[in-house]
Amino acid sequence: MFAVTAPRGVAVPVGRAASLASKRRIVAAPSRVTQARRASSVDVTARAAGTIRKVTKDELEEVMKDRSTPLVIDFFATWCGPCVLLAGELEKVKAELGDSVRIVKVDTDEETALSTQLQIQGLPTLVFVGTDTEKPALRTEGMLPAEMVKSIIANEM
Repeated sequence: MFAVTAPRGVAVPVGRAASLASKRRIVAAPSRVTQARRASSVDVTARAAGTIRKVTKDELEEVMKDRSTPLVIDFFATWCGPCVLLAGELEKVKAELGDSVRIVKVDTDEETALSTQLQIQGLPTLVFVGTDTEKPALRTEGMLPAEMVKSIIANEM
């Protein structure tokens, strides 16, 4: 029989002879580390939002109707490390370019139907929608520095 230290420092038998009740105690009692991680992920999500607006599927359809300025759509997830880094880069782009570009975010965990419809598989995914209705939208996956995003907006849209 083996023993595992439970989150509260109590040795609990684990193995064939262990009862289901003792196994439940291990699973049911979240550690302080787990609670701290949950709290910090909420903080990261709040910080990532910044001046860039998070939109739903219906709001995205409304935003896309206006083609007067280039639009950058950031498909992200709160648990995705590169997505959090990209959020900071997009904040820099928005600060530098101001109203000459619109940037919105779509949480793929909250908008699963939209993510499936658009075949969003890798995160972060950026979609660049230009002012010319004849040109197709550009799509990239992965982390891009602010300079590269500005270059795409300036040269491709």
